[in-house]
Amino acid sequence: MTPERAGEAAADVFAALGGTELDPPILMPAHLPLELSGETIRARLCIFADAGGGEQALRPDLTLPVAQAEARARRDGEAGETLRRYNARAFRLPSMDGEPMEFTQIGFERFGAETSASVDAQVFGQVCSAAMAADAEIASAWFGDLSVFPAFVDALSLAPGLAEALKRAFRQQGGVHVLLGGGSPARDAKGNRLARQLQGASREEAEAMIRDMLDLSGVALVGERSIGEIADRLIAKAAEADAGGVPEAAAKLLGDVLAVEGPAMQAVEQLSGLAKGAGLGARLADTLGALENRMEAILASAPELADVARFGTPFGRRFNYYDGFLFELFGPHASPMRPLGAGGRYDNLIARLSQGGVEASALGGVVRPDRLSQAAGGDA
Repeated sequence: MTPERAGEAAADVFAALGGTELDPPILMPAHLPLELSGETIRARLCIFADAGGGEQALRPDLTLPVAQAEARARRDGEAGETLRRYNARAFRLPSMDGEPMEFTQIGFERFGAETSASVDAQVFGQVCSAAMAADAEIASAWFGDLSVFPAFVDALSLAPGLAEALKRAFRQQGGVHVLLGGGSPARDAKGNRLARQLQGASREEAEAMIRDMLDLSGVALVGERSIGEIADRLIAKAAEADAGGVPEAAAKLLGDVLAVEGPAMQAVEQLSGLAKGAGLGARLADTLGALENRMEAILASAPELADVARFGTPFGRRFNYYDGFLFELFGPHASPMRPLGAGGRYDNLIARLSQGGVEASALGGVVRPDRLSQAAGGDA
């Protein structure tokens, strides 16, 4: 099946859901995706300066501009549950050879729906249905829940500064490992010295101090971490030092939680076992109960995927505007960076985009016709 026919088949499935179809503006202020997904995404954005010197970006996906439109509609008085569909182009610089810079995304976003296992399972099932309508073979499905690790941190009743540092570090690759005592001793020693200088500093003050250090030393940043992300990590180490470090038992538990990865229901059982073994079963009952109910509902709706459904605690950290359940679908022999479909929850995004003016639950799903075609054995 060609990408065009795969796209038509998927679009028909989503059109049956109703709602309204949008094609939001292609341009957006670059600070929006950067603030929501971190500076690491800068290397993937198509950015240019406008006449006033501000940075503009071609939309890197459709979720963010559709959520912007929803936030504006709700500020103007729209309420209740809404569904927005799209079949439009997005723009990202390739992360792998052979990937296009411009591609089509077909998807939908639901706003104001109840937060429940059944709604999550519906969204997952609708994305699967779109993929199957395009004759795509789903070889594996990966799930995550970005609320699980923070819930374990909160259940441990750590010092507030340390708890917040751990939750921020969870969003950075390797961040928790550093706080729990991993990494190079020499590098840690330098980091600890810098962290001590930043004790009590705000993020803005920390960024300014780091910039001054780099300017004075003539050192340029190398790699993907931004000054803000470096500041976050150093502030986290300062908070750890203020609290006397992460207690050994807490460090062991959090390391075990972060390492959970495997068949979906087994992973859920493993997390429940860790919570009960640490005496935190009651404190984590709501979070882990919701996780179990969701996975049961999803696998009941798609029993053919039970053997290829996997869950990982750290899965999905690179999507910084997601804050709960998320998933990705893969075709045969696909790279981990090339899902054919994906989706999840971002319940706090509308409030963030409206500066707290309005709130609404939010979740959605998307497919890529080019990848659907490949998973169906068609021409890319």
